[in-house]
Amino acid sequence: MMEFLYQTLAKIGYTHPIHPPVTHIPVGMVIGAFLFALVAWLVRHERLAVTARHCVLLGLMGLFPTALLGYMDWQHRYGGAWSFPIKMKIGLAVLLMVLLIVALILGRNLKENSIRVLVVYGLCLLNATALGYFGGELIYGGSGPLPAAETEEIQVSAEQFNKSCRACHPGGGNSIKANFPLRSAPQLADFNTFLAYIRNPKARDGSQTIMPAFPVEQLSDIQAREIYQYVIQVLRKR
Repeated sequence: MMEFLYQTLAKIGYTHPIHPPVTHIPVGMVIGAFLFALVAWLVRHERLAVTARHCVLLGLMGLFPTALLGYMDWQHRYGGAWSFPIKMKIGLAVLLMVLLIVALILGRNLKENSIRVLVVYGLCLLNATALGYFGGELIYGGSGPLPAAETEEIQVSAEQFNKSCRACHPGGGNSIKANFPLRSAPQLADFNTFLAYIRNPKARDGSQTIMPAFPVEQLSDIQAREIYQYVIQVLRKR
């Protein structure tokens, strides 16, 4: 069912992760809750405090579909690999859920708990910021700028690598199995070997690997060649 969804989206031209767009729901509500609560506390406006609590409720409701789509992207794009950003995002998502529930409970009595509610809202905001940071790390972490001498073609290849591979292979390494860096993998012997491997990743004994397959609907042969050239021409020289 999950793969059918991604294949259907790919057929209509949508090949990006489906999780990031919906993150605006809980994140936006958390930001709104904190700002409304802050103004309510400063001007002693109870209705704004009620609005802040409504934002918290909407944020909590939006957290569940956001987490579900995040799990789907994690399984589809990264094969469920336990990279550090993934671990942080899962932990922070659980913590955010707890904080939002606490905020709802305290918000029942706004007059007595106004300061404590504001503090919890602030913690929710910091949590959402951290989630955004590790989401960026998952895609772009450790990329760094390319040397000025690099050609425009290599820049395009680098973008393709960052989009498809960087989460598990930052800098050409391997965040899952550090002893098996990408830059020295035998699958890079030639492009055809590389292409066959990413289409159907198998260990040397023929067993399934943790790396997800990249079907042509998700990664075309041209895009695969861009990644291959980037690893060979840039990452192997670092």
